[in-house]
Amino acid sequence: MKIYLLTLGCAKNQVDSERLAGMLGCAGHELVEDVRQAEVALVNTCGFIVPAVEESLDAIFDLEYLKKTENIRKIGVIGCLVNRYGEALERELPTVDFWAGADEPEKVIEALGGVPREGRRALLPGYSPWSRYLKISEGCDNRCSYCTIPLIRGGLKSRSETEILEDARRLAESGAREICLVGQDLTAYGMDKCGKSMLPDLLLRLEEELQGRDLWIRLLYLHPARVTKRLVEIIVSSPVIQNYMDIPIQHVDGEILKAMNRGQVLEQDVKKPFEWARSADADFALRTTLMTGFPGETDKQFLKLIDFLEDFELDRVGVFPYSEEEGTAAALLSPSVPEEKRQERAVELLEVQEGISWKRQRRFIGRRLRVLVEGTGGQSSGAALGRSFRDAPEVDGIVEIKNGKGIKPGTFVEVEITESYEHDLEGKVVRHES
Repeated sequence: MKIYLLTLGCAKNQVDSERLAGMLGCAGHELVEDVRQAEVALVNTCGFIVPAVEESLDAIFDLEYLKKTENIRKIGVIGCLVNRYGEALERELPTVDFWAGADEPEKVIEALGGVPREGRRALLPGYSPWSRYLKISEGCDNRCSYCTIPLIRGGLKSRSETEILEDARRLAESGAREICLVGQDLTAYGMDKCGKSMLPDLLLRLEEELQGRDLWIRLLYLHPARVTKRLVEIIVSSPVIQNYMDIPIQHVDGEILKAMNRGQVLEQDVKKPFEWARSADADFALRTTLMTGFPGETDKQFLKLIDFLEDFELDRVGVFPYSEEEGTAAALLSPSVPEEKRQERAVELLEVQEGISWKRQRRFIGRRLRVLVEGTGGQSSGAALGRSFRDAPEVDGIVEIKNGKGIKPGTFVEVEITESYEHDLEGKVVRHES
């Protein structure tokens, strides 16, 4: 059968969809990029926060409409939303033909009349073959008071090192030029099995496994409490691991961090990973996520976030107003910060960061950066688009290569930067690589 698979949410969901796609292929099914060509439509949902739940429900409603008006015979809903609200969803959405949790891809195969069989992860239609995600763990034991992940995905379950190395090798053999390691918290890798973080050792093994291959490894989602000097040193000294860390800290105020159950309540401890990284390399690319309007957050505590941004001048910052989630410990906390103030504070932080980002970007004018070319486009004809070590896929900026006509996607080039903007850079190729 021809199957359309829509993936919502984070990169970890994309990995789940790739696994399911491999199983569908083994069962004789074909994935299509256009939903109107499909006989079966699947949506891999996100249920992390209220806006994600709403987006997932809207996608289901759209598929219900297409089932009435197009050739779609069956609708399947899978993923995190099912883990969180399964029984209630089945009662409210009777037109959905089958359901499967985030860790139940075999149910999809069975619902389509096949026998579940693991297959090699398949590239999803419309996705880049050059940049791939590798999930090293599932679930989380951090128990942050605002977070629904343990409710949805359960506790930490680290994959075996052997599985991860094999996955990395297969991705490289399939043409990946960038492998992004993902998990709810990469630094927790191995703690469920060894009682300590085994991420540094895993990175050294990955380097060994991928020796001789011209590709990047990028680290996403690192808890600041377990980012160590040794980890930073491994990154900086590595020929393949990029000098880039995504370290969501959420806040810097000790009282707020304690209420968040973040494991760090001293401001200096939260800041150490950023200090170590920038001491090792002034160009080290740093991303974080901040939350505004957590219960009890005062104006004084909020201003500490602005001070933090101005002091450390991070490259990329994501800001999210606090979302009260059913079933979390934070939902019981008071006093509540009004929704309007949460939004206002988020906007203020982003405005501050725009100036900081612009300043960080300008430091690269006149310098050369290695860029992974991903396609064509941009504001001028004949331009190519790519990313440097500073840019994670989908969430960060791009480098527009003005003289990039004819460059094959999936290759590395050396680009001299000629112009900068708040998030993106422009430049020209000065050397073709591979």
